[in-house]
Amino acid sequence: MENSVPDRQIKQKVIDRMGRCGVCHHTFVPDDVHVVSRKPAMWTMVVECEECHARSFVAAVLDDGDPREAKEALQDLSRSEFDGDPAVGVLGRGDDESFDPTPPLPVVTTDDVIDVHEFLSSFDGDFNALFARG
Repeated sequence: MENSVPDRQIKQKVIDRMGRCGVCHHTFVPDDVHVVSRKPAMWTMVVECEECHARSFVAAVLDDGDPREAKEALQDLSRSEFDGDPAVGVLGRGDDESFDPTPPLPVVTTDDVIDVHEFLSSFDGDFNALFARG
């Protein structure tokens, strides 16, 4: 599905504003911006980092759009994300109908459990010392 010029322009403005991922500092590209909804006066989008999968919700208020409506839309998106609501679809994903916006989590193995058990058996509770050694 070919993006129209307005799509590219709005995505580029979002990228120009955000620049980089706040978590891993990956520089965003237009493919990192995914449109959730389009209304005449407001677009809501998710900017997802390709590297670390951190996501930010963005509302672009167009023309005479109401910034309060944008704020409410972002709050709704955040609540949906927090609640794990699969009803929040992302437009503009091309033909990938199987897109799952949840980043894959590593499987916890038996070895992981044993490693944590062994660590905790000798851990004295001194978190300052733990974080100081990295």
